[in-house]
Order: sequence, then C-alpha cells, then structure tokens
Amino acid sequence: MTAPVQEDWGAPSSLAWGLRFIAGVAESVTEEAPPGPGVSDWTWTHFRLGDVRAQAKLKAMTELPHAARAFFALREDRVVIDQDDGWVFGVLPEFERDLGGEPQREARLIFAAKGKRLLTGRLHPLRAVDDLRRRAERGAVIEGPAAALAAVIEIYADVMEGQLDKTGARLAVVEDYVLTEPQDPRHAGLSGERRQLARYRRELQGLRSTLVRAQGGRHGERVALLAEALPDLISLVEDVDHEAAGLQERARLLHEEIDTLINAATNRSMRALTIISTLLIPPTLIVGAFGMNVPGIPWDKSPVGFAMASGLCVVVVGAAIWLLRRMQLL
Repeated sequence: MTAPVQEDWGAPSSLAWGLRFIAGVAESVTEEAPPGPGVSDWTWTHFRLGDVRAQAKLKAMTELPHAARAFFALREDRVVIDQDDGWVFGVLPEFERDLGGEPQREARLIFAAKGKRLLTGRLHPLRAVDDLRRRAERGAVIEGPAAALAAVIEIYADVMEGQLDKTGARLAVVEDYVLTEPQDPRHAGLSGERRQLARYRRELQGLRSTLVRAQGGRHGERVALLAEALPDLISLVEDVDHEAAGLQERARLLHEEIDTLINAATNRSMRALTIISTLLIPPTLIVGAFGMNVPGIPWDKSPVGFAMASGLCVVVVGAAIWLLRRMQLL
C-alpha cells in the first residue's frame, strides 16, 4: 500500500494560498489551518514573492533546481519554459488585477512543477491564477499541475481577448473622430492605443515562441509535462495574436489617416500663405518705388498723390487675383 504523501507547506505566512486536490477536486488550505498528513492527488502552493518569509522558504527547497530558484528570486521578465532534473519551471505572462478583479498592467507568474507538486509565485495579485483558484474552490476539476498551467494560459488568452475587444472599441471611437476631419486630429488619442497594442503583441509573441520551443524541445528534450496541451495552447495564442495584429494594422492605418489630415491642413495653410505673399509682392514693389527719395516721383506734388498710389496698389492686387484665378491657382 502506498504511503500517504506528507506535504511540507512551511510557515503558514509564507504562502498566499494553497490547494490540495483529491480526485481533481480542490480543498482550500488557509494560513490558520495548514493541511495535515493525508493522501492527495497533487498540491498547488502559491507564494507572495514580495514576502521575505516566502523567499526564505523557496531558497530552502534544495530539491528545486538552481535555475528554478533563481526565477523565483530574480523577478525575471522573460517568458520562458525550461526543465531540469524532472522539474519543469519558468515564467508565464499574466495580468495584475485590481480589487474588483479587473485586469491591469502586464505581470509575470513564476512556476515550478514536478510530479504531484506545483509551486507558483507572484509579486502582485494576478488575474488568471486567481480566476483558476476560484474555479477550483467552486468545484471545478483540475487533474494535475499540467492541467493547471494549461488552464492558466487559456484564461490569460481569454483575458487578453477581452482587453483587445476593449482596445478595438476605443479604436472605433478614434476612427469615428478622425473621419469627421477634426481641426486637430493629433488629439485623437491614438498614440496610447498603439503603445498598448505593441505591449500586448510583445507578450503574445513571447508566449507563442516559448510554447513552440517547449513543443519542439531544445537539444531534443521536449517538455513532457505540457506535451499534450501544447498544440492547442499554441493554436489559441496564435489566434489571439492574429487578432492583436489586425488591431495593430488598423491603428497603423488610422495613424496614416491622421498624418494625411495633418499634411492636408499644412498644405492648405501653406497655400493660403503663398497666395497672400503673391498678392502682397506688387504693392510692396510699388510702395518701395514711391518711397525712393529721388526727384521725379509721380504725384509727389499732387494733393491726391497718396490716393492715386493707393489706387494703383488696389488695381495691381486685383490684376494679380484675376491672373491667379485664370491660372486656376486661386
């Protein structure tokens, strides 16, 4: 008969929460009542990496490969999946969540799994992990660490789709604003949306590349823990990335439309200034000629000389306007 599995959970305050699964169904572990001895299919321990007691607990886990402990300690930003000594560990993209559960800025989930054990850690509350924990506590069946990691990636993709839907709605507002040909299209608010889409695509492409490498394996070593789920996960992430790429292309076209509007407004301003300059050249020449202090200036002794010179300027400007219209430049 197999001996009961005794899990070493450490000090209660060293973990954010823990779950013990029996027949795939979760039993929540609270800080006040850590689990005692018993048979469990697998366990999931989630650490607050900002807690020094959690860091001390993780450093003391000598069974973890050095690289895995480094991921938990160094706040790695790369998205990576690696394996060593039977452990699969790495960093997955995530979203921080606010008190209402809404996704906020990008974050990272650190994980390590082997056999019946899954360890995860985070600096701030995360959306996908907390969603999966609540599902498990409500009775959802999670068969093991591999299923949990796959579910986290699936929930992350769903959350990303929701974020992209919101971005698409905001782009529609920007598009409507731009197509009304506003006086200053630079105030459309497109720059922020383009920056956000660029960040989303970096996250998705990093996750896709990591999953593809895990499926193909480096040096012929395929990540066996996730082997069954990897094809579906890659397809899911690619689908979301295609949606992000479509929005990014849409934002780029909007940027080009805004540039066209700005250039058109600039050209209109330059055309108006050119016409005004052209109309002012003849009067400038006339005024310059009459301003010369030499004998023989027309109407220098006439009491209506100023009026005559002004009238000549008006006639010349009128002739210039007629000529520009004749040449279809005005």
